[in-house]
Amino acid sequence: MNNQEPTPATRTGLDVAKEFIRAVEAKDIEAVARTMADDARQLFMHTRGATTSDGVTDIIAGRRRAVCVADVKGKSEVLAYTSALFDKFTPLLWRGHEWRVSPDGGELFFHGIGDMVVARTGRPYRNTYVTRFDIENGRIVLMAEYGNALMYAGLGVRPNGAEFRALLRAVGRMLSPRLSSRSGR
Repeated sequence: MNNQEPTPATRTGLDVAKEFIRAVEAKDIEAVARTMADDARQLFMHTRGATTSDGVTDIIAGRRRAVCVADVKGKSEVLAYTSALFDKFTPLLWRGHEWRVSPDGGELFFHGIGDMVVARTGRPYRNTYVTRFDIENGRIVLMAEYGNALMYAGLGVRPNGAEFRALLRAVGRMLSPRLSSRSGR
């Protein structure tokens, strides 16, 4: 995957997305909050295709679809979900940070390999992620995280209230004629 130099119009968005990743890795919830719009959403899209270079390229190009398994709605829920991650994983890191900007400059993509340990069990967790960031007015409005959700579920970590609501909302997306359960939008 090649890192692309952002255009001046996307540089601020790329800086915001990078700050989000740094803040999560540092377990700094205040810094995470500064990157988020009040109506931010975070979608978790199940796909095994994010684990290969071709899969990353396919996701970025929109050729690979996934199934939404969690729909976190609003800044407060995103922060509650993120805070739970801080407790569940030590450390909470991604290796091999790679960034791409879509050809039109409207979307930013992060690719990283989790290098985490489940705090409760000491079990390693090595999922591969592609996260699309949509940023407006210097704040994250949507993150669509593509990865193997079954690998995460297999860890047996207990969902908090925000995560449980997000799981139920994802089921609703599957039934809704208005919201897509496969596009990451």
